[in-house]
Amino acid sequence: MKSTVSVTQERHISATPDAVWSVITAPEMHERLDSRCHLESTTGGGEVGSEYVLLVRAGLARARLRYVVREAIRETRWIADIDQGGKQAGVQHAELKRAETGTLLRWTVTMPTGRLTRRLVTASCERELEKWLAAVDHEALAHAG
Repeated sequence: MKSTVSVTQERHISATPDAVWSVITAPEMHERLDSRCHLESTTGGGEVGSEYVLLVRAGLARARLRYVVREAIRETRWIADIDQGGKQAGVQHAELKRAETGTLLRWTVTMPTGRLTRRLVTASCERELEKWLAAVDHEALAHAG
């Protein structure tokens, strides 16, 4: 039986919510944020109804993931549903909060997993999300500068 796993991490970024928003909502940024990703196609610009397709490779495995933006409240919240081959593959949810010295970015990844792979999926997601948030931080600061 499939269940889901959710991983949430927060990161303070010393850039404005606008700079962070520009990075997390631009499909073309995925290639810069994660070298495993290749943007295949995109329609829209990060707003509700936008879609983009990423080819993600991890070792010898490859996955074609379709993101559909479900919610986009500028500089506040962004949510995308993800499918692979027409099957639900997860949800990515970002919350941005203005902080005194920048932006607090809270990112949640929810994905289906089996009972036996739950711990492995969680650990992998935690590791990759930490790297991804560091890349967002770097790109947002570069964008702001």
